[in-house]
Amino acid sequence: MQNLNQIRACHVLTFATSSVNKRGQNDGEVIKKIPPVIMNNGLLAALAYSMDKKQEAWRVVFDAVASHLASKEISLIPEEKNTAELLLDYLSCEADSTVLRNVTAETYEWLNFARRLVK
Repeated sequence: MQNLNQIRACHVLTFATSSVNKRGQNDGEVIKKIPPVIMNNGLLAALAYSMDKKQEAWRVVFDAVASHLASKEISLIPEEKNTAELLLDYLSCEADSTVLRNVTAETYEWLNFARRLVK
């Protein structure tokens, strides 16, 4: 049985080795920019920002986060809510504050691994 850190690392490594743009415009290292935005504005605002068509890298990161949160090992959100858009909808309209708090904490933990492993 794997612990949470192993599960997070595995999911981040899968994301890190994918071919999608993870850095953003002008090689912007989006992974390092997301945590302060969440801290200052909240997870819902950061997710909403990722919906902007100009923020493709943000969207890619939040799609990976949503996939992680919906995975069988983590199960903080329903399995079918595995994209950024569906995550935003679920957290805004269906989830309670405890779920939002737990999802935010797990998102921080995932991003902590991503900061170190995504190049």
